[in-house]
Amino acid sequence: MQGSPSAYEVLRRRSSNAMAIGRSYIRAKLTGADSFGTRPVILGKARFRFDGTTHIGHRFMVEGFCFGVSIKVARGAVLSIGDDVYMNDGSSIEVWREIRIGNNVLLAPLSSIIDDDRHEVEPRVSRPKNPTIIGNNVWLGRCVSVLPGTVIGDNSVIGANSVVTRDIPPNCFAAGAPARVIRKLEIPDGWSRS
Repeated sequence: MQGSPSAYEVLRRRSSNAMAIGRSYIRAKLTGADSFGTRPVILGKARFRFDGTTHIGHRFMVEGFCFGVSIKVARGAVLSIGDDVYMNDGSSIEVWREIRIGNNVLLAPLSSIIDDDRHEVEPRVSRPKNPTIIGNNVWLGRCVSVLPGTVIGDNSVIGANSVVTRDIPPNCFAAGAPARVIRKLEIPDGWSRS
């Protein structure tokens, strides 16, 4: 049976956490983002390339221990990330036009958000021009892909291995490839996943 940690152990953990937060702050400032909120936590492998306009909110957290996390914003593109957004192992965001992500959003491992196909699927078929929008308090499950021009409404959850090809309304659980609404969610006002 293990006893409570010693005062030394508690102090060591707090010191280690403070150093990690300090390193995260420096990494955040070096990304080249137009604005980066307070108290970022960037742990493990994270690769950021911000050639376009990038605004990241407060308490942004990245954990890239097993697989690296990546965000790419192309020249002329716009990325807006709200407060309390969490990106887990292997998640990625690729912006060629515009992506907006709300507050309290969770990206599970290997999830991805893109806003442009980058290539024509067939001749003379136009590519999506609308921004890709993730609402507030949204949870993208493991290996979810959010495709260009889609909107996921506030408080929605997208099940693992789903592909979002069309808009998902607020307060819904959606899953599948392509993702479709499975059921409505009862979310009280002011409740947050993070």
